[in-house]
Amino acid sequence: MKILVRAVLAIAATVLAVGTSSGAMQAANADGPNTDPAVARAIAAQPWVELGPGDSDYRIASARCFLVQLGYYNDCTPTSAGEGWPENLGPAVKKYQAARDLPQTGKLDAETWGALRNDNGEVGQGNGRRHQIKGIQYAMKVLQDRSLVADGYYGPATVKAVTAFQKRKEIDADGIFGPITFRAAFAKGAEARRTPGR
Repeated sequence: MKILVRAVLAIAATVLAVGTSSGAMQAANADGPNTDPAVARAIAAQPWVELGPGDSDYRIASARCFLVQLGYYNDCTPTSAGEGWPENLGPAVKKYQAARDLPQTGKLDAETWGALRNDNGEVGQGNGRRHQIKGIQYAMKVLQDRSLVADGYYGPATVKAVTAFQKRKEIDADGIFGPITFRAAFAKGAEARRTPGR
């Protein structure tokens, strides 16, 4: 009986140790894991910028790349020439919205931006989602570092730009583009030097 109890305790200790180290790894790789809660709240309070036909904005160029990565669109052109709203984007957005059980407005509205943020997850060095990375790089090129090339590789230059953007927005800077950084980059106030409301 004592052997059985010891075996159960040893297994429990191993499971606990693995779970703890796994949690620590997730925290170490998280987007801004030590961001001041007041900063996180200020970023979360920024409304999404809603875009549709007739609009032109860097967010459109980035969103197109995200939709290409997710298989809903076919043209990732993250350049100033690609910032306009093309005719065929609305139907692609509607397909994406339908797949996510969202109202099918065909516009980049608040619900759609929230879903894109969730689908983005956390992106950092070693990630192979090239179109998604191009969308991130283009936003960082517009918001942080004009010299950044949107090449689809999350290398040192992208890490540097994301880290600098996080620092000025008061996000715990780790160079990982996750949910906090995504909202800071695409919601209202992204162009501001600091996080609005801080």
